[in-house]
Amino acid sequence: MSDATVSAHMELILIRHARPELQQVTDGIADPGLTLLGHEQSRRMARWLANEAIDHIAVSPKRRARETAAPLADQLGLEPEIVEGFAELDKQSQAYIPVEDLQDERHKHILEKMRNRDWAGLGYQDPDEFRKEVVAAQLELLERHHNKRIAIVSHGGTINAIVASILQMPEMFFFQPGYTSISRVVKSEWNDRWVVRSLNEEAHLHTEPNTLEPL
Repeated sequence: MSDATVSAHMELILIRHARPELQQVTDGIADPGLTLLGHEQSRRMARWLANEAIDHIAVSPKRRARETAAPLADQLGLEPEIVEGFAELDKQSQAYIPVEDLQDERHKHILEKMRNRDWAGLGYQDPDEFRKEVVAAQLELLERHHNKRIAIVSHGGTINAIVASILQMPEMFFFQPGYTSISRVVKSEWNDRWVVRSLNEEAHLHTEPNTLEPL
């Protein structure tokens, strides 16, 4: 990735949104909020990151991402910045079906379209154009926040686009981030390149007694 204008000693903490509601609409665009479980996942993520020196929070405009970011923002006393370019591939879709519900007979046609990469049939953006938009938004954010540790609360596709571009992978979707999972990329101090520090951290979901369904 070409980022010569960005200073060194930077870190991106990439956080996927928490568990959202299933939502299908006939007019407009699906934009579900979080389930009760999702709100609990968000609170645990916020407590886990509370002592990290996070300088800035950027968030997708989607409701599920904004609600996930809220406990962390409150914990750190930061005002999240909404970044349009971090919205998910499904930004124009009339349906949001959590992956856990895709096996339901009512939704198997959606799963089949996803497997066949029929993005237009799902109301999804072209993946190549999506990846370009995400990376452009990432670089613009970094140019404005030199030498900062930035938390980006977004989506599985957004996180895949950022990490795949850093690794210079032709295939964008190469791993499945869990709800409120944390992935970290840092700018190396010795060769000025972005490197992956971790993918899919989920320990924060399992450090407290579970009072809801499996996290």
